[in-house]
Amino acid sequence: MKGGIMGKKFDIVVAGGGHNGLATAAYLAKAGLNVCVVEKQDIVGGGCVTREYSEPGFKHDHCGTWHGFIQANPLIQNDELGLFSKYGLKYVFPEIFTSVIFPDDRCMNFYRDIDKTCESIAQFSAKDAEAYRKFYEWSLGMLDMFTAGMFVPPPSYGAFASLLDQSEEGRELLRASMLSGLDIVNEWFENEYVRMAMCRFVSEGNQAPQTKGTGLVLFLFVPMSHKYGGGTAIGGSSELSNALAQCVEDHGGTIRVECPVERFKITGGEVSGVILEDGEEILASKGVVSSLNVKQMFPDMVEGADLPEGFVKKIRRIHESDFCAMRVHYCLHEAPKYISGGDADKAIWVELAPDNMEEFLRGYEDFRYGIPSSKFPIAITNTLYDKTRAPEGKHTLYLYHFEPYDLKDGGAAKWDEIGEKVAEDVMAELRKHTTNMGDENIIGKPDIATPLDIERYNPAMYRGDVLHSALMIAHQSGGNRPIAGYSGYKMPIKNLYLTGASAAPGGGISCGSGRAASMVIMEDLGIDFEKIIS
Repeated sequence: MKGGIMGKKFDIVVAGGGHNGLATAAYLAKAGLNVCVVEKQDIVGGGCVTREYSEPGFKHDHCGTWHGFIQANPLIQNDELGLFSKYGLKYVFPEIFTSVIFPDDRCMNFYRDIDKTCESIAQFSAKDAEAYRKFYEWSLGMLDMFTAGMFVPPPSYGAFASLLDQSEEGRELLRASMLSGLDIVNEWFENEYVRMAMCRFVSEGNQAPQTKGTGLVLFLFVPMSHKYGGGTAIGGSSELSNALAQCVEDHGGTIRVECPVERFKITGGEVSGVILEDGEEILASKGVVSSLNVKQMFPDMVEGADLPEGFVKKIRRIHESDFCAMRVHYCLHEAPKYISGGDADKAIWVELAPDNMEEFLRGYEDFRYGIPSSKFPIAITNTLYDKTRAPEGKHTLYLYHFEPYDLKDGGAAKWDEIGEKVAEDVMAELRKHTTNMGDENIIGKPDIATPLDIERYNPAMYRGDVLHSALMIAHQSGGNRPIAGYSGYKMPIKNLYLTGASAAPGGGISCGSGRAASMVIMEDLGIDFEKIIS
């Protein structure tokens, strides 16, 4: 809803209506608290939204489109908030979730079925196919431990490391957390094409596969993809956000859009509400929850707060991801048809890769120096499995590419000048591997969002980082996210809590921090979380 509620006091105010903020609000509203969510945009969802960007009837996800990690969340597994049973959320799970296509148009397909996946890998290396099966079986045994920690408050890094140190398997994982994804890939696999495909999975977290600390990614991504599958929300990613919003309102909560928060109201050393950009104050008697970027919050949005010595310095030294996202939305007459044919045409997610590891890895190095690229696009065709996203017989294409935020010549501002040309170059790469992606297949003009555009749309995605900051690296994940000592969703101001991508487990569509933060708040308020979800 829009409109003023000046002077009204709530139990809880949630600043930022992304899917994590909404999830926290929904759990708290279900617990009987009077909750108000305030969101800057005209719709809720943050990066988890769907819009008709160019042509009417074509629904495109703004940022988040892969609903993978959330499938392990008890929110989904146990339908804790009734998102399925009451609010109509539906998922479809494509049998083939990724096809990696190489310059010679051979493709390596990854299915939910482990046997079919190994058969595809065996076309490149029988030895690596067997290694993949062993990797999957070994990491599957660790998956429940990983996922159990993603949706509850994390232990400190020291406690986590101590726990892992109690077993041989745990010590192997602890070692992996200190290595790069590339290190792990090189230890397990020998074929260059297989190595590139596995490294592509590592880089989905916006970290270069050669970055130290990314070694655990595959131990989570591989078994989760086969056990749970990669979900696609019928109707678009907004359907998750909308279902959460309906849950909030159904339990008496208030949602306000087009209400950007300027700062937090500090009274007597504790947070007492939020102050909007137009000066309106919305008060909270029990707490304020922020899903904003932690770098936005401190120190600029907490004027008058007495912060611990060194806290701001630690916040400022948080590392952003190695690279950003650039996305282009197309409306199509036909879904892309790949030269490789076969199951590649059925893959919801197609990734292009170069001919050798050197070229592959140099691409990630270029990003560090501000050099844009068009070589490794990801083509996502959600309408292969969700016909509601386009008019009958038509399709959407989500063309996604990694890019730097600061360009070598001209910085971030240069994106306004070169964005359209880079988008054209990315499409040119896709055309090399398809038979029908000429201009005659494209309806209207594409909608382009460079890293700078993404930040403009959502300032919480500081420097174009859709994940807020680098994750799946030891010093910024789990008990070290956002910084060590503050991973329990409590900020160093009384009654101020953190959710969203800046909090553990981090960015991506998981609702992990949304659920976990609500547990912490309920504990502080003497509410039994288990009774609320039973």
